Amino acid sequence: MIKPDVFFLGKEITEIKAKDLADLKEAATRSSLKRARFCMHKDHNDTMHEMIIAFRKGSYIRPHRHKEKIESFHIIEGELLVIFFDDNGNPTHRIKMSPYNSGETFFYRLSVCAWHMVIPISEYVILHEITNGPFVEGETEFSTWSPNESDSNEVTDFLSKVLNEKIS
Repeated sequence: MIKPDVFFLGKEITEIKAKDLADLKEAATRSSLKRARFCMHKDHNDTMHEMIIAFRKGSYIRPHRHKEKIESFHIIEGELLVIFFDDNGNPTHRIKMSPYNSGETFFYRLSVCAWHMVIPISEYVILHEITNGPFVEGETEFSTWSPNESDSNEVTDFLSKVLNEKIS
């Protein structure tokens, strides 16, 4: 199923310009999930998936993990947190990410099956993500200890807890 906030560009040579990023942010603004993406790969079956993703502040990406997947993020604009968890939902590691010239982490790569989530902390975040395909609906495992995105009160409480918990 193709979602209305996922755009497959389908070109042999793909270029992204500042206006394209502005259009992507506008699409994220209109999206009920507060995010939108350009897919550089042709379809879900490609062995490498490369995306430019815009998140609006308040977008909730439920903690999840991917078996036999590798992912990497490179921040283009804005700031976000990547939070990792143990199997009980306790935060174990945080990475604050910002563009290269900020002096913060601007690139990360996850090579193991680990619970994680991203939290946009600026009004918009744009990142370049690469992961291996194919994409199979239902293959991503969502945590049982985090709320579903449909319950906004539980999401607000969960995010507050995660952001304020100390990591040992």
